Amino acid sequence: MMIKTWLLIICVLTTPLFAIADESHTGHSDALLILLQYKLKVVKLQQQLTTAQPQQTKTNLNEQQRLLAKAMPILSNYMAIPEGHYPNLQMYQQSLQSRSALLQDFNELLQVHFQAVQKHLKP
Repeated sequence: MMIKTWLLIICVLTTPLFAIADESHTGHSDALLILLQYKLKVVKLQQQLTTAQPQQTKTNLNEQQRLLAKAMPILSNYMAIPEGHYPNLQMYQQSLQSRSALLQDFNELLQVHFQAVQKHLKP
C-alpha cells in the first residue's frame, strides 16, 4: 500500500513536467509547420506572378509582403531554439541542418520577392 501511495504521488508531481516538455516540442513543430505553410503560399504567389496582369501583380506582391512579414518573427524564434531543447547532440545537429535549409529557402523567397518588386514597381 505504501508503494502505491508513493507511486501515485510521483506520478501526480511529474505529470506537469512531461506536459511542459511536450508542449515546448509541439510549439517547435507548430512553428515549423506554419513556416512551411507560409513558404508554400509565397512560392505559389511567385509562380502566379509570371502571368499576372498589372493590377494583379501589385496585389500579388502585397500579399507576398504580408505573408513574409508574418513569417519573419516566427522564423526568427524558430532559429533561436537553443541546444538544450534537444535530448542529444545528434538531434541538435539534425535540427541545425534543417534550420539552415529553411533559412536558405526563405532567403531565396525574399530575393525573388525583392527582384519582382524592383521589376514591376519601377516609377
